[in-house]
Amino acid sequence: MKFSIFFTILLSLQTFDLFESFTINCTFRTTSLDVIGSVYQCYTSSIPRTSGEIITNVTGTHLSGMSNINVTGVYIEGNRTLQFFPRNFSNFFPNLKAIDIYRTTIETLFGNEFDEFPLFEYIWWNTSPLSTISSRLFEKTPKMVQIDFHGNQLQRVGYDLFTPFNVTQLRRLCFHTNPCITSDIATSQANIINVINILRQNCTYHDPITTSTTQLPITSTTQSPITTTTQPSTTTTTQKPLTCSNATIENLVCDLKDSMTEVQDDLLTKDDEINKLKTDLAEVKNQLDQTNNKLDNTQNEVIILQSTLKWVKSELEWLHNHHCMCDDNKIF
Repeated sequence: MKFSIFFTILLSLQTFDLFESFTINCTFRTTSLDVIGSVYQCYTSSIPRTSGEIITNVTGTHLSGMSNINVTGVYIEGNRTLQFFPRNFSNFFPNLKAIDIYRTTIETLFGNEFDEFPLFEYIWWNTSPLSTISSRLFEKTPKMVQIDFHGNQLQRVGYDLFTPFNVTQLRRLCFHTNPCITSDIATSQANIINVINILRQNCTYHDPITTSTTQLPITSTTQSPITTTTQPSTTTTTQKPLTCSNATIENLVCDLKDSMTEVQDDLLTKDDEINKLKTDLAEVKNQLDQTNNKLDNTQNEVIILQSTLKWVKSELEWLHNHHCMCDDNKIF
């Protein structure tokens, strides 16, 4: 029962985003990114907290003629205290479309991190302990053209990750140097589909994407903005409905059970320690009670002794003041 309440609280904290607020300090700059070209970027490495908080203020000096409305990219680098993706960027940068993450301690993307970015189309996430990506990650961002998660610790990738958009719009897909996948950068449609196949086979994906032998042409980085409608091509892509596999559920359930068991064991250990402390305190209290009783008895004995000494002193004074003389059986 104790564990159930404890685990429910943990889930509630994540579900309802009960985070602390903080200020982020930006160095504003113009840079060029693969596929999407030039962006006006907020670069930061000074996020102060250790958990995923709500951003309540952004500081920094803009380049001449620029303001928050012009910011289209954010680059977070080298922040070893950052455990969750910061929220509320869109309140300051409403036109954000590109995010670069480098060397943080974020391990899981729960699926709603990018929901606030309707123009989002580019992600580059590198050299972090990221191990799990939820299927919902791109559910609210159907314009993705680059997805790059190379050099992390990926072991689980949600089955429905690519369903919110047509995979033919992707110009660059990269998951290499991860525990479950080592494929190189994919820029052609055939290679992108191959990477998705490998993800399905090795990172909890199971139903392969099938293609004809004719490859789609590589998309030029100078073409007009891509929409989510199906583009004519000579390649036939058949994608089965993506659902969470039984194997994925079983793995997650097993991991959850292991975590629950560990926490429950810890709670039982703490209970044993508390009970031992209670026993020790009871023994100390008993010894204190016995000592108090002895002190009370000693105090009574002291009072009696003091009374006796007072009586003896009184008798000695009387004898000193009255001499006893015996004469004819009389006392003078």
